[in-house]
Formats: sequence, C-alpha cells, structure tokens
Amino acid sequence: MPAIQVDGLSKMYRIYARPKDRLIEYLVRGRKRHQEFWALRDVTFQAPTGSTFGLMGENGSGKSTLLQLLAGTLTPTSGVRRVRGRVSAILELGAGFNPDFTGRENVLMTGAIMGIARREMAARLEDVIAFAEIGDFIDRPLRMYSTGMYLRLAFAAATTVDPDVLIVDEALSVGDEYFQKRCIDRIETFRKAGRTIVFCSHNSYQLRMVCEQAIWLRAGRVAMMGDTLKVVTEYESYLRGRMAERCADPPVSGPATGQRGPRPAPWITDVSLIVNGQAGARHEVQTGDDLAIAVSYEVPAPPAAVHVGVRIFRNDGIVCYGAGTHLDGLTPPPTSGSVILTFPNIQLLAGEYYVSVHLLDETGLHHYEERRRACSFRVYQPFIAIGLCQLRHEWSVEATPKDAAYLHSEMVG
Repeated sequence: MPAIQVDGLSKMYRIYARPKDRLIEYLVRGRKRHQEFWALRDVTFQAPTGSTFGLMGENGSGKSTLLQLLAGTLTPTSGVRRVRGRVSAILELGAGFNPDFTGRENVLMTGAIMGIARREMAARLEDVIAFAEIGDFIDRPLRMYSTGMYLRLAFAAATTVDPDVLIVDEALSVGDEYFQKRCIDRIETFRKAGRTIVFCSHNSYQLRMVCEQAIWLRAGRVAMMGDTLKVVTEYESYLRGRMAERCADPPVSGPATGQRGPRPAPWITDVSLIVNGQAGARHEVQTGDDLAIAVSYEVPAPPAAVHVGVRIFRNDGIVCYGAGTHLDGLTPPPTSGSVILTFPNIQLLAGEYYVSVHLLDETGLHHYEERRRACSFRVYQPFIAIGLCQLRHEWSVEATPKDAAYLHSEMVG
C-alpha cells in the first residue's frame, strides 16, 4: 500500500471584500457575497512507502496548501487524501509552538499532539536537545529565542519522534549553512531507513539529489509529475522562459529588408532537425545524441553568393554556440540548395533550446533573412550534472603523506 494516496484533492477559500459580508451571507441565505479562490485543484498522486517525493513550484502555486492537507492541518474542499502511519510535519517556523512555554515544554507538547506518551517523549528529549544545540535556552520561554534557535528546536522535535511520513516545507531555507547540512544529513538518514518523505524546496539541486519522484504545481494544478530529473528540467526551463520574457523584447522572425527592394533577395525555405539520423517532428534530444540542423534556401536570381549561419540559444536567451559556412571556409551552392550542420554526440545539458538561422551575403555581414526561432528542441539527460553543457574531465586523487601513512597502517592492521 502506498504511504500517501491523494485523489482529486482540492481546496477552495472564500474571499470577502469586507469582514461583515461573511455575516450578511450567513444571515441572508442564497445571496453570494464572496469570491472563490481555488488554492488547489484536482491533485492526484501516490507516494510509495519508503520513497522521497519532491514538490516544486512558484510562490502561490499551492505547495504549502498541499502539504497542510497532507499533514491534516487543513480540511479539503473536495477529494480524498490518505496518509498511513505516524506523520510529522515541518510546515513553517515553529508552527504549533507556544511562545510562553519553554523549549522543553513545547517539545513534550509536540509529542502529546502526535499521540506519544509523555514518558516516551521525555526519553527522547535528550536527543532533541543534542540536535537543536540551544544549550540552557531549552528551559527558557520561546519568546526569548532567535529565529535560528526556533528553527533548530522545531526540526529536532519533528524528526526525533520517529515518524513514518516526514513532511518538510521550505523551512530549511532560513537556517545557516551548518544547520542546513545537519538537516539534510538527517533527512538522508530517514531516506535510507525506508521512511517516506515529502520534500518541498526551491533548491533544484537538493530535489535532484534527494527525490526519486516529483510534482510541479502551477496555479494550484499539477503541471507535471514523474521522474525528478525530467520534472526539474521542465520547471527550470519554464522559469528561464518567464525570465527571458520579462527581461527582453519578444523575438522577431521574418524576411529581412533585402527582400523589399526591386530585386528579390535569397530567402530561407525550410529549417528542420535530424536526431540520430532520423528526420521528422521529433524535438526531444538526449545528451550524447547526434543532432543535425538542415537549412534549405532559395536564390531567385542566381548566381548569388550566400552563406548560412546557425546559432543555438537556451530559452533564457543565453547563446550556447554559433557556426557559419563563411567562418568554416565552406561555400554553399550559389543557386537554390541546402546545407546540414551536424553536432555529433552533442553535450548540451537538460533544457529547452531554440535554433536561429541566418542567410548572409558573401561578406557574412549583410543579412538576407533571419529566423530567430526557426525550430526548437528539448534536451534530457539520464544523469545528474549542473550547468549548460557537459565538459570532458578527469579526476586525480592523491593522498597526502600523512593520510597515506594512515591508510597503510589501517591495511596492515
């Protein structure tokens, strides 16, 4: 049985323009005085026992609402959610803590809320104190705590109760690097022990390294769900596209001014992709595939010298590579023809890419025509890597004389 099972989960909030409208609506039946806001709509998924499930999305996409529904702190408007076993959640900084109680009292209260006997929770208290590292503040009211101390105690209390399902919101982002490292180590221990974890974060690297499956939420709905590498790739591509739209003018495509004169200028007739020797509508490429770009052009008044330039850029506007027949000493046919630019074993990493094609004169300076987004393709990678492309590299590891002597003594012993 899956540890988490969600079917058609939705959450709607009623938004009132004025506080008194809520009372008027209650007293005057049949008169609607609110607007409906769906924070979550028709979410369905399963998380197998022992899996680590990632959750990503922009702010306001419904991530926290989904986590609160899973933790049982919110009631769904519709749909069903089942979570099997003891659940521990870190939804926000110090949620459920009483600032007037001491740290020790709050930890015991957390155990009582989760159904753990006071004697059992008291036995685990030393582990909580050791992980939180707040010293004598454990017996002082929480209102005297710093933000970091608050978070340390909250995480320690939530993870020491030995839960079957651990739900972690973006609370880890407010801690220092030392504390984040300890939290990640504890989550990794939970994962290796076969516990089920739902992990929400804006850190795509952490999601890649920790989670097997992931959900991307957009405007309260599931935009994509599946293998973490693919979901993170699509989400990052979406964010880069949005950033490019905000920071740059929209791309233009069409004939250059050379075609407007009395004498027709050469123009591009077709641009297509060839992946591993197969032409067609396939626009999915895996790192290491052979990618070719075929460009056909028409010369209305031959002979006229033409050159072809090709640029590949990511959807956030970063130019990955550019090539031209004039740069490589190649002379295309001066009449109508075609050229094919091949990238064997292409080493681009995951993302969405566009192909820009230019038809140039014999100098390579004048543009007959430019198609800035002539075609596009997506790259997937079956491995974890960071950056724009994969570079050939080698590692060399050497032990210092002190370490070498230690290793030798260990082997002899």
